[in-house]
Amino acid sequence: MERRLRWDRRCHGGDATRQPRCVRHQSRGRGSGIMKRILLVQQKGGSAKTTLCVHLAVAAERAGFKTAIIDTDPQGSASAVWGVARGGVAPAVASVIAAELREALDAAEADGYQVVFVDTAPHTAPAIEVVARSVDFAIVPVQPSILDVAATQRTVALLRAAKVPAVAVLTRAPAKRDEETNETEKALAALGLPLLDTWMGERKVYRRALTQGQAVAEFDPASKAAKEIFKLWKEIDQYDITRLGAAA
Repeated sequence: MERRLRWDRRCHGGDATRQPRCVRHQSRGRGSGIMKRILLVQQKGGSAKTTLCVHLAVAAERAGFKTAIIDTDPQGSASAVWGVARGGVAPAVASVIAAELREALDAAEADGYQVVFVDTAPHTAPAIEVVARSVDFAIVPVQPSILDVAATQRTVALLRAAKVPAVAVLTRAPAKRDEETNETEKALAALGLPLLDTWMGERKVYRRALTQGQAVAEFDPASKAAKEIFKLWKEIDQYDITRLGAAA
């Protein structure tokens, strides 16, 4: 039986009063090409996961994709803080509990969204197991340190158990390669977790943009941060996830 869901009541981006009603329907499965469902996940805190999530969402929106963020983190950093601060500017941001993610994704797809980023809370393995069943692939932000890579093993194990293809992104990375970045790359390779070519650098402008309810592309379009985020989104958009296997 079809069930109607008011996606607009969950959203903090766009004109919520004008969002159409959405019809819940059968999910078409991973890799269908109908709507990209991208999970941002890292069991270790402090990885810049939410920062990466909202910046990628803005980049996708500005690249011409109808984009949304679904925030499953009870702290609501993406929805209750950043999303509200935007004052109705796309991309839309919705807050749902993990158990309602599939329903929210179906509603977003019925409403014509092309890309949905799913933000998650750290240290919540049971919730990740539920969320992972509804996405196409996962992005795992990793700071360049062996301690962070060691903690990432738990995230990789969860994704493998859920059979979710995954790639890693270096976050808060230095301007130039150093011993830590080289060792991190080797360690991720040993884990069998592919690393994207584009890194997210350690830049104050990311935090400054967030305090304004913006992304760097809006706050400082000419910045190195804005350019690296667009480059990162392009790499993700063009990535062939079929070659990944299950978090291989």
